Amino acid sequence: IAQAWDECGTEILPLLVHVLERPFQKIERAVRMALREQANVPGSLERAVAMAVTRDQKLAVQKVTKVLAMYSLVPEAKKPMCECTGMLRWLTRIIDTHNYNRVKPGAPVFGGTTGASSGGASLSGMDGGEDAKAKRLELAARATSGSGLYMTEAARFNTIATLTNLAALEANRMSMLHEAGLLDNICRAVHNERSDVPKQCSALAIMNLSNGDMDHVPEMARNDLVLETLLKLMKEENPETRRNAVVTIFNVACSDQNTVRLARYRDGTILEALIELVGSDDPVLRTHDEARANAAETIFNMSCSEISETTDRMANHAGLLECLAVTLRGEHTGLEVKMYCSATLRRMAELIKHPMIAQGALLSALVKAATWTNTDCIAEAFRAQASFRDNCVIMAHHHGLLNALSRLALTRGEGADVEKVRMASCLAIELMSRHDEARALLSQNEGIIMALTKASYGEEERDGDLRESNMSELEGSVTGFMDTSGKSEDDLSLQSRRIQVALKNLVGAM
Repeated sequence: IAQAWDECGTEILPLLVHVLERPFQKIERAVRMALREQANVPGSLERAVAMAVTRDQKLAVQKVTKVLAMYSLVPEAKKPMCECTGMLRWLTRIIDTHNYNRVKPGAPVFGGTTGASSGGASLSGMDGGEDAKAKRLELAARATSGSGLYMTEAARFNTIATLTNLAALEANRMSMLHEAGLLDNICRAVHNERSDVPKQCSALAIMNLSNGDMDHVPEMARNDLVLETLLKLMKEENPETRRNAVVTIFNVACSDQNTVRLARYRDGTILEALIELVGSDDPVLRTHDEARANAAETIFNMSCSEISETTDRMANHAGLLECLAVTLRGEHTGLEVKMYCSATLRRMAELIKHPMIAQGALLSALVKAATWTNTDCIAEAFRAQASFRDNCVIMAHHHGLLNALSRLALTRGEGADVEKVRMASCLAIELMSRHDEARALLSQNEGIIMALTKASYGEEERDGDLRESNMSELEGSVTGFMDTSGKSEDDLSLQSRRIQVALKNLVGAM
């Protein structure tokens, strides 16, 4: 194939495009004639379009699209094919199934009419007033829309395959996205084609286009048809199709403005689909682990948005925080999925605080997720919550929270990661102990006292006995909150002294 392209590919492309455009030009001529001769006869336009294309022309288009599908596999051919005049336009028309459900009144229709521009160009010279011309243009657009239905199913599949391969080249993506109707018609193939293969190919094409280029993130979130298509693809049985759909959403979510639209769409339907995929902990469906990981990563990516509406909608979405916590306890869940779930909970803990409605759901989720010690994300989430002074009493009163926090602080094991979990948990306890009411509740919890005692003696063995001057210097930390995110030896020593002060204060409150 590569040899054939080298020999005559560039020269033959205009001829192939000419073969593709002939049936559509005949359709436009037939519509123009029907409007002139039988403008008021019901069904005349549809009959004219149906009779315009011959069987030989359909087969010619099918064979040409097969050749183009093969050429599109050659790396050197991708860019010349995309830049060839008329290529994208007629490929878009071949897969136009816009009126697939036109015989069903009330059937949902997404997007605009794709044939309006081509119909308008052919009929602009017709006689009559402006109103008559506008009406004829509208009739022509309706008649020519969905012209891909008059092509063979094989021709449409070959075209989708060609567009998928062309979109694999970064330099082609933005020009393809700017081609009127191209993305919409690829999406319609998912809804209208009977075979699963075109759906799978369309999912890959949409994913390729969603990658954009180095300077652009495609604005796909503005297109309801695209979002509806992605929702449908995420429920397909084929794991590769589901993965491609989720990767598309991830790519789109790389823009903050897009995250808002994704979170808003149909009152959180996309979030619900992602949650359903992340939470499907079924050992029989281990083949979709990659899609689960991509879905978890997408949720984390959206949680990192700088737009408050996005994170607020996520925090208030019913079941999201619960799903993340339960997933961390799943027996058949992959490590990558759990890593993203724990990171998302940590991110949400940094954003949610009193008096937000979602705080109760967050604290319940953190209690359930407290079994996760592979990273310090959950421990740091508790610490982030405790860093807000108004949260401390609420945390102390929350059912099971002190026990969960003490278990994290008493995590067994060796290594830097385990030490981070223990230290973050102890520092969360220390922050809570600065509040009088919370301190009273902390002092009554055996696990909390044991955790601080163990941490305190462990630090004494490493750093030596505390000096009285340092103790008196830190007495005042009971009334104030400070940032201890540094990791130098001095900061670690300061953290250990804070823990010991907290223990002293809790013992005094007994």
